[in-house]
Amino acid sequence: MATVILCAMFCTLFSGCYLLPAEEETLEAPELTVKEVTYTTYTVEKGDIERWESGTGYFASTLNETLLFGKSGTMKKLYVRSGDTVEEGQLLAELDTGDIADQIEYQEYVVEKAKLNYYAQAENGYGYATQIAKLDYDYQQKQLDKLYAQAENSAIYAPISGVVTYAASLSAGDYVEAEQSIVTVSDPTQLIILYAPENVEEIYTGMTLDITLKNDEKSYVGTVIQTPADVPADASEQDQVNVYIELDQTPDFASIGTSVNIDILLEKKEDVIALPSKYLSKVSTRYYVRVLVDGLPEERDVTVGINNGSLYEITGGIEVGEELVA
Repeated sequence: MATVILCAMFCTLFSGCYLLPAEEETLEAPELTVKEVTYTTYTVEKGDIERWESGTGYFASTLNETLLFGKSGTMKKLYVRSGDTVEEGQLLAELDTGDIADQIEYQEYVVEKAKLNYYAQAENGYGYATQIAKLDYDYQQKQLDKLYAQAENSAIYAPISGVVTYAASLSAGDYVEAEQSIVTVSDPTQLIILYAPENVEEIYTGMTLDITLKNDEKSYVGTVIQTPADVPADASEQDQVNVYIELDQTPDFASIGTSVNIDILLEKKEDVIALPSKYLSKVSTRYYVRVLVDGLPEERDVTVGINNGSLYEITGGIEVGEELVA
């Protein structure tokens, strides 16, 4: 019996190991791979940088006559408006002078009568009666001259043939101040270009410019003949903001007010490091680039010169042939 029990225990002992869970199979560790980083690079090279200014100017006359009345009064009629062509001596405007024409006509009669009386008395010698006649003649002539001056100050005539480039907004019956500008007549054959540049401090007398007229494919050469720096402090507002440009050849179809396209080369640097702006960074006053060194980008400070917005001149910090990263 004891033998049977021992055998049962022995079997139970050795068979019990098969009742434990089987061990899980060991997994192999995943293989790590490093993805190679690639950069879009730019190779530093030399080139030229040009800085331009572009804008629009217009033709104006160099001969402009601004006209006014010599006295205050009431407007009788303004006979012209802007854009009208006028001839020298043409009546442009006049004040209401009432019956001054009749007064002049009568005074001319009085003067002629006094003159004849004086001449008649003078034939009899230079006595008292002659002196009286002379005084009367002189007095009547002065009165006539005053009437002439009054009429002259009340009318405006064109001093030159040309185009009306300004006419005041006045109607019959409006009051007109003495010395008020009434009409400007300009000579359309004496043309010049006016242009108000953004970089006026960089424009100088004698500078040459490229000029194109709208709807005209031909290009013209212009020369700056006056800048705001050339005029006195009390110059007109027009002279204080505009440069005056003379063309080497004025087109036949150009007229007062014709628009022109203007291109001005302000500055040019040749054979310098010309870096596209996308590869240059700025923080406050610091300029820097990212240089590719041993496959990795590193920041490096640079100094800059001129720029035109798309290209920057680099005067120090990098060398030709180095690779940059945007």
